[in-house]
Amino acid sequence: MSIVEPILYVVDTTVLSNYARIRRPDLLRLALGSNTVMTEAVRQELSVGEAGGSVPRFDWGWMRATVLTELEQTLARQLEEYVDLGEATCLAVALNRAGTLVTDDRGARRQARERHVALTGSIGILKLLIDGRHLAMWQADEHLAAMIAEGYRSPVRKLDELPD
Repeated sequence: MSIVEPILYVVDTTVLSNYARIRRPDLLRLALGSNTVMTEAVRQELSVGEAGGSVPRFDWGWMRATVLTELEQTLARQLEEYVDLGEATCLAVALNRAGTLVTDDRGARRQARERHVALTGSIGILKLLIDGRHLAMWQADEHLAAMIAEGYRSPVRKLDELPD
């Protein structure tokens, strides 16, 4: 009998901000569980947003800040050619640790696809909550509408518009 490791979710600032702005960071914890990390660069970006008032303050203590290995630091420096520091560090961790990158950043998503890194984002989190029967479709649509009202540039207005 083998033990299956839980999926490591590496969350960047875009997704954290989306859920903070609708005052529902609890949904991230519900959907992703305790094997969820942010990088120190993301923690710093989030702190800047909170200090400037663009992101509401929340206790993110349940999500640990992971320390990058030397290899991950090297990868992140290379990835900064394509994306900002927060996304670069998250992508480096997800790539090196076979994790799932959680981002809405277009450039980071492109880099993840090119490197065959598992990927999800704000909408994917809502879908996980629906699939896990934590939210009804209409509730998820309300959360999506709230994110859009706060500035999230969603590819869809309702979750049933997503391809299967």
